[in-house]
Amino acid sequence: MATVSDRVLLLLSIKEEGKSIGIDHIFEKVRRDVLFTDKREIDKDEVERTVKDLISKGLVERFDNGYSLSEEGEKTMEKIILEKEKELNRSYTMIWLAKKYYPYVARLMIPFLKDRAISAVKIFSGKKDPIKEVDAIFVRYTKYKPKPVFITIDSESKLMSLVFDHCIDFIPYVHKIDVHEPDFFILDLDAGSEILKSQKAFDFIKFVTFELSSLLIELDVAPIVKFSGSRGFQIWASFDNSELRDRGDLFKIYREIAMAIQNKLEERLQSKIDQMVSIFPDIVHRGKQITTSTVAHKEERASQILVDWSSLKPMGDVRAPFSIHYKTGLASLPIPKDKINDFDVKEAHPINIIKNLGRYEKAANMKKCNPPKLV
Repeated sequence: MATVSDRVLLLLSIKEEGKSIGIDHIFEKVRRDVLFTDKREIDKDEVERTVKDLISKGLVERFDNGYSLSEEGEKTMEKIILEKEKELNRSYTMIWLAKKYYPYVARLMIPFLKDRAISAVKIFSGKKDPIKEVDAIFVRYTKYKPKPVFITIDSESKLMSLVFDHCIDFIPYVHKIDVHEPDFFILDLDAGSEILKSQKAFDFIKFVTFELSSLLIELDVAPIVKFSGSRGFQIWASFDNSELRDRGDLFKIYREIAMAIQNKLEERLQSKIDQMVSIFPDIVHRGKQITTSTVAHKEERASQILVDWSSLKPMGDVRAPFSIHYKTGLASLPIPKDKINDFDVKEAHPINIIKNLGRYEKAANMKKCNPPKLV
């Protein structure tokens, strides 16, 4: 069970290096969490004794009228997180993960963030349940007056400055600032509510994702396949827009391409209906459409996979590759196309990504390609 010492160390661990926390703040936050989990009051003396004990063990240091974590404390904190993550304040553990994780993946993320407006998701402890619940706000502007200025991220230092401000999730626009055409082509595979009731739902989504990826490769598109960070997948591509500009609104053209791809995907899946019925008998049924590109009327697609193109619009946004999903704590992870059907969500835990980063670097390499000649 998580102790007062664990909670003190966790609170100190989420602060930027060189910054300290005063005893009053430590007491306020630790008291709140202990009261919620242990149903008991603690006094300031208990917290002060705990801090002194941690100093004597070399885990905490006195610093600028406050306290900070020592190098040994950082090592100890990782063990505590791995053993007691579910018992600790969830917003704090996610910030700790972000602080540890993003320096490893920043260089892979920056190409997807640079020169774009970014929504940064800032998290807080839940008001009703500070342990398991996370409250979030989407921050889009650095200032509002005399006119709004978008958040932009063009370096690791800027990314980390936002992480230390408790932002853990980064969602860029599909187009660059002051550019009125998309340069990200995104298809988001979203399973309907009836599909999600099946024990094989995730395997089914992976099957469809693999088939869509294979279809795009056959159409000479170079896709990135990305786990959403929750329960679905996305396909990303980058098109050479020079072949499309004379046809008008590129956002509209991109949406038309997406719908045409969905039709091709449906034909491909229907050609494999016997195989799919055999593997997914409670999901796939002969004579029934498997996918749709109709975004509206959610209740009518409860038994289908939505090939969602709705981010393909001005100010449309999408979670960046490698960004931590603020609801799940899992990363939105690019996956090698030949590993889609073997993918396990545990791979997307930030600690596991750090350990196996080389496995995913190539999968995040998005090459510009010609748009498929479908419309």
